[in-house]
Amino acid sequence: MTNLKYYNLIRLLAAIFFVAIAFEYWGNSFIGLAVLLFPYILVFLLANKLAYRTKLRTILRTFAGLLVSVLAIGLLFGIKSDAQSGIVVSHIAISQYSAIFVAEAIIGLCTYEDNCT
Repeated sequence: MTNLKYYNLIRLLAAIFFVAIAFEYWGNSFIGLAVLLFPYILVFLLANKLAYRTKLRTILRTFAGLLVSVLAIGLLFGIKSDAQSGIVVSHIAISQYSAIFVAEAIIGLCTYEDNCT
């Protein structure tokens, strides 16, 4: 029963950091803002009751959601205005996308069934 409660925390964190990142990087280009906000939309949409049915899904999706949230703290407070800040922002965004992708790939590989069409 406790497995089903983690998605509420992940949804809350995704919503909070979505608003915070949107507020912080609002002056940038639309494409850049969309690239920065899309991981939080993905995490928010993946955090539902049906997606956390098994222990493997719960562990991997919770880990990916928490990693995306920790990296968002780096985006909010760790970026200064200097020449290397664009490199750091792109590295954090790529790390967020890769955390979500790896978690979903492991879930897909471990829950694959031969009889599905």
